[in-house]
Amino acid sequence: MSKPDFYLTLLNHWSYTGIGWSLGLESCAQSIADSLDMADYNPSVKVGINLDALTYELVAEHYPHLNRRLKKYLAEGRTEIVGGTFGQPMGSMVSGESNLRQLLVGQETITHVLGQPVAVFLEEEEMSHPQVPQLTKLAGYRYASMAQCDTWGRHGAPVMDDPVIWWEGADGTRMLSVPATPLVFHPPMVTADIDWLWTDEGKAALAKLSRDRTPLVLKWTEFGWEKLTGKSINKFDPELFRTLSDKFNVEYLTVEQYLDKQKEVTNVPVRRPVVDDFNKLLPWGIGGDQIRRFGREVESVLLAAERYEAIAHGLKLGVNDVPALREAWRQFLAAQSHDVSLCEYTRHQGAAPPDDPILDQHFQTWGSYGYRFMDEAVTAGRAVLKRALHAIAGAVDTKSGAAGELAAVVFNPCGFARPALVTTGVLQLEEFGVRALQVCDAAGKPVPTQVLSAERAPDGKLVCAELAFAADALPSVGYETFYLQSSPGAEATTDLHVDQAALVLENACVRVELDPVCGGVRRLVDKATGRALMDETARPFPTLTGEANTAAPLAHRKNETLPAYDTAKTQATFTWLETGPLRVRVRATHGEVNRLRFEITVTLTAGSPDVDVQARVFADLPPKTGEAKVNGWQFPLEITEGYWMELRPAFAVATVLRDYPFGVEPSVKPAFTALTWLDLQGPDGSGLLVVHSGTQYFKRRDDGSFANLVLREWESHFTGEFGYPRAAAYRYVLRPHAAGLSHTERAQTAAAFDTKPRCVVLAPQAGARPKRQSFVSVEGAQLSALRRPSAESADCELRLFESEGQGSNVRITNIAAPLTATLRPWEIKNLTFKI
Repeated sequence: MSKPDFYLTLLNHWSYTGIGWSLGLESCAQSIADSLDMADYNPSVKVGINLDALTYELVAEHYPHLNRRLKKYLAEGRTEIVGGTFGQPMGSMVSGESNLRQLLVGQETITHVLGQPVAVFLEEEEMSHPQVPQLTKLAGYRYASMAQCDTWGRHGAPVMDDPVIWWEGADGTRMLSVPATPLVFHPPMVTADIDWLWTDEGKAALAKLSRDRTPLVLKWTEFGWEKLTGKSINKFDPELFRTLSDKFNVEYLTVEQYLDKQKEVTNVPVRRPVVDDFNKLLPWGIGGDQIRRFGREVESVLLAAERYEAIAHGLKLGVNDVPALREAWRQFLAAQSHDVSLCEYTRHQGAAPPDDPILDQHFQTWGSYGYRFMDEAVTAGRAVLKRALHAIAGAVDTKSGAAGELAAVVFNPCGFARPALVTTGVLQLEEFGVRALQVCDAAGKPVPTQVLSAERAPDGKLVCAELAFAADALPSVGYETFYLQSSPGAEATTDLHVDQAALVLENACVRVELDPVCGGVRRLVDKATGRALMDETARPFPTLTGEANTAAPLAHRKNETLPAYDTAKTQATFTWLETGPLRVRVRATHGEVNRLRFEITVTLTAGSPDVDVQARVFADLPPKTGEAKVNGWQFPLEITEGYWMELRPAFAVATVLRDYPFGVEPSVKPAFTALTWLDLQGPDGSGLLVVHSGTQYFKRRDDGSFANLVLREWESHFTGEFGYPRAAAYRYVLRPHAAGLSHTERAQTAAAFDTKPRCVVLAPQAGARPKRQSFVSVEGAQLSALRRPSAESADCELRLFESEGQGSNVRITNIAAPLTATLRPWEIKNLTFKI
């Protein structure tokens, strides 16, 4: 056979975790069958099947004959599986650990069902960032590709004129890859179809990419909407391949087969794209980012549960909950489906579900499925965590030298020691007959304590109460014992000061002045330097801005003109929720203005530089949608519509640092994303670290302010229905810092933001464990995961990542024997040890 003009592969994207919830597992079986039918077509077209891993598991159970056929075609090389994540997430929008779990659990599931792992990492939906080469290598992939396609959002990978590259990741890992090129097609809505190839423009593109080697043409489709011969929705025309074969000498290959041909070729260029090289448009702000916010909470619980389950099992305390955690992670990974994010308020997109579905998911919106699965995951995770913590607390010797009537064993799931404010939960106290409680450490020394709530009997004795107290240095992945005394002595003093009349909150670290009109932070001073990070020359933070869409159903008058929102100008009512001595909280409530209510709660804790700012938005009207369209379908890259929180530093910002999954990079773009934090730095490197709860899209405005997108509505743009939350909650931490703040400190601030200490209160009892212990401590790297890989395993898996970009010698201290490791810059490494 003569050398082909080009190679071609057909790629089919579908999913059960997402559209299959509405259109049924039947649509997934149809999608696989249509893919295999194309291999039987004339010409025989090889299809890369891109479904979530859970689909293959369910199809094997309910369509065993189809699974046998799929395995046969895979063995014959007539089709391939590409992608292989468990739940097809938007990879840039979830944590590094979730990225890796998606790959590992996906590969494990597919290998179990189909007898072989996935060779090529290529997802239709966005999952492309600088750590993908390393992550895919760790998960056992041989090859990768950036040739994703655009649906409601855009993957944004840079388009290249090289048909094959070595994709080099942040740590230096290289994967032989097919990049995004002009030869990637996704008809009918996003690009032209392959008939473009025999136009003059198409022939010129083929010639350009054929300079050094034969290129690969990739065509994406979505089998599952209808049978292969149907053209009403997908508009797939198999006869185009016959015409193509008549006009060109084309060879049909899988992506793996194509890259097998290229792996020995010399002079393959190396490309190392950074985050700013990707021009993405993802569902930032959709659903008010509440799914991202809740997802962070769920993942924190699951990671903590894994850590303490492993510890409790290693201590032989009768805990073995790996199966429950495995299922909880699967539920969580399914909830990260791209359809949950992109199409949160969508039900079916015009196609009818089966009338008697094999798996009835009740035809809900895709976002509601995501919340349901996350609810199930977090419920299971909390139950495992509770069992493990109570088992460990019960083994601690809290009786000898007990300094109070009750013991409080406080657990820190983070992989570093840290100070923290600890809350006890509501304690039932009637049987103790006490009027007051004070918390002290294991030596009997009082620690700063605050009563958060209390109920008393007529005689003044406590019926129940919730306490907060300060822990100066909770051990890394460990615990510390405190006691509750009923006859407290002198209270411990704190550095917290409040001036309610002047709306001033301060401690030894910072001074916070609130705006008397809107209640936001008007002035923030770093007391170590005397420098103002925010001042009264700008809008207070947070200020909500944006324009309402009065075409929405809840508008009083359709299409009426309303002034743009600007909460800096509306008068708030102030409520002092807590006034110390350990923590102060003040709430500013804005009444309804043009169908919107707004609320700000500012919190400052004794001894902490962190200013905690929470906001809630009660929007009867969604923001306006962007009206401009690309290809008659997509939004332009720049997001201009939506509701925004605005912040303006009182200094010139020279550098913007932000994180992405397992990495940190600066951004020079006017619009950028930050996975969990951004750091606004002045010329000398000092600045303001901003940690957020899931609102990842930021714009740098000409006046020096930064706007954070918090709510966007695009359902009406695509389906004609409106989808947005009527109530949405947000949280930020503002931390001033001097020059020299490390990436480690930034990552730890974000980890502490997501991970609260856990407190178990119990009567003092004898036990074998000491009153204070760290089970695992890491120096020189960040702890990503600590878990037992299976219910039968006595070993623990420890996952670390290097976070400074400099490489490091790592020392891990644990209760068995110390470990050491050497990590490259940004390297992720797995180690094994015994508790």
